[in-house]
Parts: sequence; C-alpha cells; structure tokens
Amino acid sequence: MDLQLVEVGLLIGLRHGCAAMLIDLISIVSFLGIAIAVYFSGSAAVQAKRDRLRSRLWGGVDQENPLSDAVLERLGNTDRNTPLDQEIRRAGWYRPTARRDFLSFRNTTVLFVMIICGVIAVGFGPGQRHLAARTVLVGIGGVILCWAIPRIYLRNVGNRRVMRIRRALPDALDLMSMCLTGGLSLTESFAHVSREIEFAYPDLSLELMIVKRQSELRSSDFAFDQFARRIDAPEIISLSSLITQGQRLGTDVVTSIREYADNIRLRRRQTADERSNKAGVKMLFPLTMCLLPSVFIILWGPSALELYTFLRGFQGASAQ
Repeated sequence: MDLQLVEVGLLIGLRHGCAAMLIDLISIVSFLGIAIAVYFSGSAAVQAKRDRLRSRLWGGVDQENPLSDAVLERLGNTDRNTPLDQEIRRAGWYRPTARRDFLSFRNTTVLFVMIICGVIAVGFGPGQRHLAARTVLVGIGGVILCWAIPRIYLRNVGNRRVMRIRRALPDALDLMSMCLTGGLSLTESFAHVSREIEFAYPDLSLELMIVKRQSELRSSDFAFDQFARRIDAPEIISLSSLITQGQRLGTDVVTSIREYADNIRLRRRQTADERSNKAGVKMLFPLTMCLLPSVFIILWGPSALELYTFLRGFQGASAQ
C-alpha cells in the first residue's frame, strides 16, 4: 500500500514537473521570438531611415529605374483584384511577394498558437480536464486574434498612408503646375515633382513615380486609372478624371490642376470648420452628464436633508 502511494506521488510529481518544464520552455521560446522580432524590426527601421537620408544627401533616388518591371507588371495586372490585394496596394507593399509574405506570416502565427495550446492541453492530461478546457478556449481566442490582427494592422497602415497622400496632394499639385508652366511635359513633371518631394512626402513620391513609369510603358490613361484604383481616395479619383479628360479634350491642364489644388485646400478648410462647429455640440452631452449630478446635489441636497430630518422627527413624535 505504501509503495502504491509512493508510486502515485512520484507520477503526480513527475507530471507536475513536466508541465512546469513545458511552461518554462514555452516562456523562453516566446521571449526569444519577441526579442528577435524587435531586433530585426528596429534594425530595418533604422536602416530605412539611413537609406532615405543617404539618398537625399547624394541627390535623391535613382529616378531612371526606381521600380522593377516585375513590380509594375504586378500593379498593372487587374486579374487578382481581391479586397486583400487592394489593401496591400493601399499600404504600399509593392513587392512581388507581398501577398505571399502576408498570408505566410498570418498562417504561421495561427499554426504556432494552435500547436502551443495543443501541447499545453496534452501536457495537463485527463486528470486536469478543467485546465485543458481553459487552454483550448484560450487557444481558440488566440487563433481568432492571430487571424484578425494582421488584417486590421494592414488596413490601418493603408488608411494612414492614404491620409498622408491626401495631405501632400495640394503641395504636389502646386509643384506640378509650376513644372507644366515652365514647359515640361506631364511625364517629366511627375518625375521632377517625385524627386523634389521624396524626402518630405515619400508615399506620394513613390506613387507619382509609378504613374510616370506606367505612362511610359502603357499610356497616361492607364497610369491614372491604376493610380485611382490603388489609392481609392476621392481626391485621387477626381484628379485622375480631371487630367484624363483634359488630355482627351485638349484643355489647359495647368489651370485645371491649379484650381483643383485650391479647391482641395478650400474643402479641407471647410471640413475643419465643420468639425470645429460640431465639437461644441458634441461636448454638450458629456458636460451635461458630468455637471447635472453636482447641480442636483447643490440644489436638492439641503432640501432633501431638511425633508429627511422633518420626517424622522415626525416619526419620533408619532411613536411617542
């Protein structure tokens, strides 16, 4: 009997020891993975910043061939125009393997979480079913998060990039109108403006260079149509229609671009005024909800205390 108790105790201790070792191993692997990811991310960010500064000091980027033909071919291929492809283009991930890298990262993360949670659940064994069930539930939640967070991150990156492009568009249009007034062609003005704004507005600079290269390879109508499809912003769509119709009808593109830039600034100013006017109305409800309790306490507090004292004295007199 004593030997059986000793054996049971040894088995329980061994199981707990294995579970503790497994948890320690998972913690060490997770720490190393996070440390390596942070190191490579920081190194990539620092290197990208150094490359931009170096290119600016040495006279800008190579404007002859900033994009490879494979990237341009992928951008011009509209056969795979899924929502994921659109979000990848909005985020500015123009590598030929961008879609594959994104899906590989997301699927690998999901599989990693599933394997880790499965190993932990198996390590608890049938004797601790409640812990195994909790581990499975945590694993399901982790899988859902690992599946959704990369897509949400990609969407947020694309929205921020589109917002930066929309903010930089009036300045780029002013420079473009100056280049067109000076006698440059539309394609040359794109190259010049892209070179000048590359340090201040790198996102719009890259897009203008893509438009310039696609205009040389295909046509300006195709380039502007692809530009509007990639960014999918009202200002870009209107600009694409304006330049395309101006070239077809033979109107003065310089005047149209200058007026359109002024209209964008006016619309932005009106939007800011509208938001400022709405701010007062929106702040009315929080202020009311915060001030009403204190006002009620100040106004009704003494009356409520007097009423309470009166009722208490009345009850005492009635009892006597």
